[in-house]
Amino acid sequence: MGPLSSKADSTWRGVGRPGRGELLISEIFGPTLQGEGPSAGKSAAFVRLGACNLACVWCDTSYTWDSSRYDLASELVAKPTAEVADKALSFGVPLVVITGGEPALQAVEAARLAEAVTRSGSAVELETSGSLPLGPLADAVRLIVVSPKLANAGGRPQARLRWPVLEAISVLPHSVLKFVVASPEELAEVDEITSRLQTKPERVWIMPEGTERETVLARMAELTGPVASRGWSLSSRLQVIMWGNDRGR
Repeated sequence: MGPLSSKADSTWRGVGRPGRGELLISEIFGPTLQGEGPSAGKSAAFVRLGACNLACVWCDTSYTWDSSRYDLASELVAKPTAEVADKALSFGVPLVVITGGEPALQAVEAARLAEAVTRSGSAVELETSGSLPLGPLADAVRLIVVSPKLANAGGRPQARLRWPVLEAISVLPHSVLKFVVASPEELAEVDEITSRLQTKPERVWIMPEGTERETVLARMAELTGPVASRGWSLSSRLQVIMWGNDRGR
């Protein structure tokens, strides 16, 4: 699946494709806290884009792409990029996170969003799977949090681990890797990926998979020792600990 704007069809999974100057949006919310990765705990607003090229079995935002479970025509809407920027900035927070879905599917317009937010004085972070090129979006944000998908996500390795794309993004000085892990045994796969990408330990984050508070805390406890011994960082999921699996939090 390529960029949303590159197809001749007027719809994607029953949803009208965004036109020039528009983004396909799932939700915009704030003020809240970034719950994951290097900026965890910081006051933030979120712009969640619609559509994804993957289908992770544990995805907690499947309402952005799964037409078998959700009416995407009611879940997603095309909005002018300038309007999206104004809404994100209206929360008055220092950080705006562009997430998804997969933002790389809308890289050109998402870059325009990031540039508008940055001009207004807020920092922009991007969350991506690293399975699609970022194009201009790579240089438009302060931090890129790349989440390569392990075998626990399901799907073909060739789709979730596109090495030329991962290599291009991982060498950027403002990128970090964040892996969703369910058990310490899965860290061996992280070892293989970070070794191939030659990623320094201080740029690796491990996050427990889970959408329930008890699951997240239990898995963090299991992962602490193995993660620390490798010199990596352990990410919580503050939004789950605080609000469970509520949307828009």
